[in-house]
Amino acid sequence: MSAITGPIALYSNVPINAQYYEPSRFVIGDIDLGITTIVTTTVAHNYVVGQNVRLLIPVFYGSFQLNNQEGYVVSIPSSTEVEVAINSKEASPFIISPFEYTITNATQTSPCVLTITEPYNGGNAVLIQNVSGMTELNGNVYQVLSGNATSITINVNASSFSAYISGGTATLYPTNGAVAQIIAIGDINSGQNNSNGNMSQVVFIPGSFINISPN
Repeated sequence: MSAITGPIALYSNVPINAQYYEPSRFVIGDIDLGITTIVTTTVAHNYVVGQNVRLLIPVFYGSFQLNNQEGYVVSIPSSTEVEVAINSKEASPFIISPFEYTITNATQTSPCVLTITEPYNGGNAVLIQNVSGMTELNGNVYQVLSGNATSITINVNASSFSAYISGGTATLYPTNGAVAQIIAIGDINSGQNNSNGNMSQVVFIPGSFINISPN
């Protein structure tokens, strides 16, 4: 009989992939108010039923009464929706696009000057979308170099861009994290996660843990 040279494992633990267990935060695109609160994220989330989450709502997003409110996820209506056990019936309506103003002209100059309905101060950043004609601006964030009563100057050379035709919006782009967010504040081990998320409908008791003992 051969000698035992070392311990023999009775079972193998599930490998831990740290990136799947880090607290997750997502930008909020909309909030449906009610006895429970349905939060819509701008991209697919990875939350599961039973997780504890916190809402961060800057005052200019409307539903400021929900700022720092915590609740457990009670359902996952879709890959971009989370139903949270927070009563928000008395909260103000959520403002989807605060500080979004209409562009009425854009110059083919360096730097570019935008005529907008409500100018921003220098030092802010703006996201430009839905411009017709000068489409090179769309989807980009620019620093506001200066502003006056009717226009802002942004840090881009537009001399070679297509001519502006019509429309477009300039939306304040928060560079200091002042954006509505939903954040996981505790992983209660409610099942194995993966990079695509786990839409488990099983409710787990807060503070529980995965049983890794052998069968």
